[in-house]
Amino acid sequence: MEWVLSVRAEWLTPIMKTFTFLGDEEFFLLFLPLAYWLWRKNVMGRVGMVLLFTFVLNAIIKGIFHIPRPELIEHLVKADDWSFPSGHSQGAMVLWGWLAYELKDRRAYLLAGLLIAGVGFSRVYLGVHYPSDVLGGYAIGLATLFCYAWMLKHEPVGWQHLGPTRQSLIIFIILMGLFMLVPELSEVAIKGGAAFIGFLTGYLHEKKYLCSTLKPGMNLVLSKLVLGVTGIVLIWLGLKQVFVSVGYATDMAIFIRYTLLGAWISYGAPYLFCHFGWNEGK
Repeated sequence: MEWVLSVRAEWLTPIMKTFTFLGDEEFFLLFLPLAYWLWRKNVMGRVGMVLLFTFVLNAIIKGIFHIPRPELIEHLVKADDWSFPSGHSQGAMVLWGWLAYELKDRRAYLLAGLLIAGVGFSRVYLGVHYPSDVLGGYAIGLATLFCYAWMLKHEPVGWQHLGPTRQSLIIFIILMGLFMLVPELSEVAIKGGAAFIGFLTGYLHEKKYLCSTLKPGMNLVLSKLVLGVTGIVLIWLGLKQVFVSVGYATDMAIFIRYTLLGAWISYGAPYLFCHFGWNEGK
């Protein structure tokens, strides 16, 4: 890791911090809902499910290996959990790789490659990961993409006939089974698992019962932004303060908040958009 010191420069550090921000929770809380509400709902619905799942998978693998972060080099950003595999690198591979796959455009693949490489290198540059962590994150992310694409093409017989509620319950049970593989769940695993279940449940129900479509108009875009982001802030920060004020600072409190957050993004906000006439529904 000593070689990292030789490439560090005052002008380069802000660029690397920008790349690493693309893998932070705050970025996903902005990018995922805004793209889901204002761009291509079905594309971002699929992206959201595989992205949130890969965060859960990453946290589980970290909990199994328990590999500490680099200690011989200064960390330029805060990083508290285990080192292998890199969650930022894994998330970048899944997010930008799947978007490029959906768009099937040469420019999208080039941009995805740049962002994936930039995020991965930034984690080593900032001193919070070994190169092997980044490569491991890339490999697991790529494997996740291949498995997800295969699952979408080879849906189990009768799966759609189960309906969104039973589908969500089955996936919830599978997720709890995965959680049992880890002796001690990290906060990242709890957040990711809760957001995954909330988003997936909302998305499946929205697709079947609401099926909203966008209406053009800048005034509608602004209205949706204000309402949608207000809901995120109230759940993410407001509900946290409520739980803290009543002394309910537990893992279950985190699970409740992030489940509601995922459901708000995929169903709650779109439902209100249709209710107010900002989107078209069934």
